[in-house]
Amino acid sequence: MRRLAALITVLVALAGAPCAAAAGPAPAGPVAPAAVAAGPGSPSTPPYTKWGPPLTVRTINGRRTYIDANGVPHVVGSSGDTPDADAALAFMNRRLAEQGLAYDARTKTGSEYLFQDETNRLEEKGSVGKGVTGTTSDMIKVTWSEGRLVSVDSVDATTTTRTGTTTEDLSSIGTTITGKLPGGRKSQTGNVVFTAATDEQARAVAERFKDNPNVRVIRPGSGFDSGELNTGAEGLEAAAGSVFTAPGDCPGGGTQSGFAPAGTRPQARYAAFARARAADCGGTSGVPRAGGLAKGLSAPRRTPGGIDFSRLELRYLADPGPGAGGLRYAFRAPAATSRGGSALTGLGHATQASDSFFTWLELDPSTFWVNLNPNEPDRIVDARLGRTDAGRVLLQADLTLKKTTGRLIHPDTPLGTEFWRSLSGDCMSFRTWIVPAPATVYTKGEELYILKSPLNVQMETQYLKQHGGSDAVSCPRQSRTVQDHNEALFRRLILPRVVEAVNTAPEYADLRRVYLSRVAAEWYRGLSLRTRTTYSDLIGKGDVDAYATHQDWKPVDTFNAYVRSYTDGEFKVTHRTREGDTLYTRTYVYGGVDFSRVPVTSVSDAQLEASSPSLTRDVSRSMEAPVTDTGEGQVWLGGGVRTARPGRAPGAQGAQGAPGSVATSAPGSGTGVTPWLVAAAGALAALVVLRSALRLRRARRR
Repeated sequence: MRRLAALITVLVALAGAPCAAAAGPAPAGPVAPAAVAAGPGSPSTPPYTKWGPPLTVRTINGRRTYIDANGVPHVVGSSGDTPDADAALAFMNRRLAEQGLAYDARTKTGSEYLFQDETNRLEEKGSVGKGVTGTTSDMIKVTWSEGRLVSVDSVDATTTTRTGTTTEDLSSIGTTITGKLPGGRKSQTGNVVFTAATDEQARAVAERFKDNPNVRVIRPGSGFDSGELNTGAEGLEAAAGSVFTAPGDCPGGGTQSGFAPAGTRPQARYAAFARARAADCGGTSGVPRAGGLAKGLSAPRRTPGGIDFSRLELRYLADPGPGAGGLRYAFRAPAATSRGGSALTGLGHATQASDSFFTWLELDPSTFWVNLNPNEPDRIVDARLGRTDAGRVLLQADLTLKKTTGRLIHPDTPLGTEFWRSLSGDCMSFRTWIVPAPATVYTKGEELYILKSPLNVQMETQYLKQHGGSDAVSCPRQSRTVQDHNEALFRRLILPRVVEAVNTAPEYADLRRVYLSRVAAEWYRGLSLRTRTTYSDLIGKGDVDAYATHQDWKPVDTFNAYVRSYTDGEFKVTHRTREGDTLYTRTYVYGGVDFSRVPVTSVSDAQLEASSPSLTRDVSRSMEAPVTDTGEGQVWLGGGVRTARPGRAPGAQGAQGAPGSVATSAPGSGTGVTPWLVAAAGALAALVVLRSALRLRRARRR
C-alpha cells in the first residue's frame, strides 16, 4: 500500500506539472471574489488582488475606497487636515465645473477632487516604481469616462508661512514642494497644489515650476491659478490603448510604467503586478502600444487644430491574424476649430464601439433586435443583449424614435397641422422600425474600410413583408383604401424627416456608433471563417459579462418610459375634430430596432481612388499618430492590439474553456501540454487503484 501511495503521488505530480507549465502568468484582469477573499498579506495572492482589481471603487471596512492603477487603496475622507486644504479642494472643484470638466452624475464622465482619509489608511506610504503609493496625500483626483474609472491620482496640498519672494523664500518653498514628489525626501504624492500667500508669490512659484505639470499654484482669494494638474494622461493613454482588447489580453485603465526591481518591501509587493501587466499586453511597460487614438486623447495638443470627440466613429478594422501583428483599428472624428467634447467623451465613445463589437461577436445575430410594444412587455429585448450597452442604446433609440415622430406630428406645428388635416377615417396608428440600409465598404484582404453606414426607418407593413410576416392592420375597422391613404401620407410627410434625424441628429449618435461596430463585426465573422483571426474563438460564445452596461439601467426602465409616453402622450393639446355630434380621437404607436441583418455594398479600387484617394494612406499613418485629412475635414486616430493571444488553433471557434480565456505557454515550453495527458495520467492512476483493490480483495478471500 505504501508503494501504491507513492506511485499515485508521482502520477499526480506528473499530471499537475504540465498544467502549471501551460498556465503561464495570471491574467491581470478583473478579479474573482474568491481571489479577493484571500485577504491582505496572503503570499499566494497576486498583489493587485489584495484590495481589489485596479481602477475600481469598493467599500472596505464600511468606507468608500478607490483602488488606483497600481492596486493601492485610497480611503475617501470628509475633510482636509487644514483650512488651506479645504479651500484648495473647493477651489479646484469649482474650476473643474467652470471648465466643463467636473464629474457629471448623469453621463458619469468627468473629474473630481476628493479628500483622503490619510489617518486611517490601508497602506503605508512608499515607492511604486517611478511613483509613490500616495496614501498620505491630502486628496485624490478621480477621473471617469462614461461610468469607467480612468485614473486615481494623489494630490497633496501645502502652503507656507513665508509671505515674500526672496531667493530664500522661493528656495524654501521649492524644497518643500519637491520633497513631497516622487524621488523627494518624503515621496508622498504624485502631485502638489501650493497655496500662495500673495499674488506676487504665486506668480514667482508658478514660474519656478512652469515646466513641472505635477505642480499647481493657486491663490483662492484672488483667483490666481497656474492651471490644471497634468493628471489622468497616463490613464487616458492606457485606457485608449486597451480598446479592442478582450478580457485577459490587457487590463483596462491606466498604469505606472518603469517599475524598479524589487528592493524595498513596497516595491516587492507590486513588482509581480507590473510583470503580469507587461506579459499580458505583450510589451515591456504594461501599456499597449499608443497609436493615434491614444495620443490624440491623452495629448490632444499634438494634433493641429481641434477634434470633435463627440462625433468619434469606428471606420477601419483589420486583422492579419494573431501571429502577424494582431487586430488594427482606426476611428474618425471631424476636425474642429474649437474642440467638441472632452477627451473623456472620446474615450467613452471609443470604448462603446469596442464593447459593442465584442457584443456583436459573442451573441447570435438573431438576437440583435429590440421591441417596444405596450402589448408585449415580455418581448422587449434578448436577455443577454439587454445587459449590454449595445442593448441599452438600441432600446433608448427606439424610445427616441417615438419622441422624434411625436415632435414632427405635433398639431401646433405647420407640418403637424398639414398631416392631421390630410388624414382620413377615424383611426391612425403606425409602428416604425429602424433597420440597416446597405452599408458601403471597401475591403482588401484582411482590411475593412467603412465608407458609409446609413440607417433606414420602415413602416411595419413593409418590415413584416421583408421578414416573412403578414401585413400589419392597425385599424381593422377601417377600409383598406383609407389605411393605404394614411400610410402614404405618413411616408410622404413624416418618414423622410424621421430617417434624416436617425442619420444626423445628435440624439441618435450612440445608435450610429454601435451600428458601425455591427457592420465591422459582421465582416469580421466572415473573415474568421476564411482565416485565423485574433478573436475568432469569441464568436458565438454568448459571454457578455465584460460588456455589461455601466449605466444604472434595466430594459424595463425604457419600457416603462415608453408606456408613459404611449399612455400620457408626447404632447397634450385641446384640438378636437368634430363632425356633427361625433368627436374623433386619433392615437399612434411606433415600433423597434432590428440589426439582425446587415446589407453591404462593396466598392472597387477604382471607385475608392476616385472618391477617397488618400484614405488608405491616412489610415495607415494614423496607427502611430493622429492624421488630419484637410480635404475631408476629418481626423483619423488609429491603434492596434499587440497581444498575440497564443494557444489557439487557426480559425477555432469552439475552443474549450471559458469564453474569452487564453491558454498561454511558459517560456521554452513550445505549444504547452495538451489536456489529454492530464486525463491519461488520471485514468492510469484510477486503473492502478482498481488493480490494487482487486488484489487486496482476492488476498482477503484466501
